[in-house]
Amino acid sequence: MPRETIDLDPSPYFDDESGGLLKDLAAKGWAAQRLSNLLAAEPLNLSGSSDEERAADLFVPTGSSGAVSTGSPGAASGGRLLAIRLDGEPIHTGFLAAWLNSEQGYASRRWAIDAGSTGAHVRAVRSDPASLMRWADELIVPIPPRDVQETIAAADDRLASFQAELSTRRAHIWAFPDEADAVVGRVAGAFDESLSSWLEQLPYPIATALWAAETASSLTDKQLAYLHACEALLAFHSTVLLSACRNLAGSGAEVQAAIRRTLDEHGLGIERATLGTWIVIAEKTSSFLRHALESQDRDEIARVRQAFGDLGQSGVARLVSKRVIKKFNELSTKRNRWHGHSGFTSDEVRQRQIDELVADLLEVRQILGDVWTELTLVRAGSVDRGRDGYVQSVEVALGSKSPFRKTSLKVGDPMVSGDLYLARDGSESPLPLLHFVQLRSAPRDAQYTTYFYNRTEGSNVRLISYQFGSESELQDAVATLRDDFGELIVR
Repeated sequence: MPRETIDLDPSPYFDDESGGLLKDLAAKGWAAQRLSNLLAAEPLNLSGSSDEERAADLFVPTGSSGAVSTGSPGAASGGRLLAIRLDGEPIHTGFLAAWLNSEQGYASRRWAIDAGSTGAHVRAVRSDPASLMRWADELIVPIPPRDVQETIAAADDRLASFQAELSTRRAHIWAFPDEADAVVGRVAGAFDESLSSWLEQLPYPIATALWAAETASSLTDKQLAYLHACEALLAFHSTVLLSACRNLAGSGAEVQAAIRRTLDEHGLGIERATLGTWIVIAEKTSSFLRHALESQDRDEIARVRQAFGDLGQSGVARLVSKRVIKKFNELSTKRNRWHGHSGFTSDEVRQRQIDELVADLLEVRQILGDVWTELTLVRAGSVDRGRDGYVQSVEVALGSKSPFRKTSLKVGDPMVSGDLYLARDGSESPLPLLHFVQLRSAPRDAQYTTYFYNRTEGSNVRLISYQFGSESELQDAVATLRDDFGELIVR
């Protein structure tokens, strides 16, 4: 029976995560296509036949996890495998496998599984030919020029070989512990700039605190500045998650009540924002948001994405991941152990502590990826209304330098001028950042200083800055943060 081929029409997807994928591919100048239009034959459930294996170009898991492999199904995992034969001419097999294993590729695979699945509770692709072709129809893949495909495939192969070599060397130090420093020394040069290069991809409040640590002169100042940078990272991240929960219609009060109960149980409170306070906020908000993402309810997932200014599901998942919360807990423990609770610390020990903090921050970078360039911190400016919605001027608070770059964003809901938001071009509702993080400008030179909420003192609130190494502070009326406290305090 002849097979019907459905042409790729991006317009129905603009309200879903695949709409963001199509926009990104278009920005690169890459065409997009359905996998079904690239097939030489219908997908087959892998049954173990050697003939099937020899004929297949790709082996794709039907679950939302697991790696796509070429040549042999042994490298793939994640439940059932589909054997895929490609038409050959439009797409490079190595490029397609590498892309399907990328973050965007995983997102496209997850969308295809959801759209092509049946069942109200357990979403799964059926094994009959019609269901498998529907899955292939829903799987969107990029088709850049052939030379670009070949270049990226070759680069991915090289990076995979580097990763394998690093794994080998990591295993080597356990067999020969005396050679550990030498092994690290041979590869460390390739990563020396990793933390420094991260600065310009970070929101200004974190980047400036980290810059102070990178440029501190003495070991004592550097260690303290790195601890402050960790505090800034945790306070900012927790504020973002709390802001998103507040932005999630109908759920803010429930999350805040859970936070307040846990703070009370541990003798903590928002009135004094210690690291323990921020940890509780991060744990409770991330757990709530993670549960919504893992619900498999498309409406619920869409609500969460909208609360984060239309950030993609994979980006939200990085922000609320258990790994990042675990790392924050580890950093908090180290800060409490190393700062203010120990006696004399030698330079050797202090340097080791600095190296450990840098390694922790690099791990946070690996977990978060480029999420802060996907969801950008901006300071809202003037707004104009056009036929297609609002166009608002903003200052992009990214990196460690100010004055900030100015640009314009299309938004569904206008932002309050002067306030901080996390936004993307085309966001229906940019995420307003609670005023626990603030930028204060110096009119003479248009430079900004970041301040973090620290505590309430009578009728005032205390705000502190880590931007210039040592702590500086200012006070403001408690009324300026009353709405931000919300249900976290008993009125």
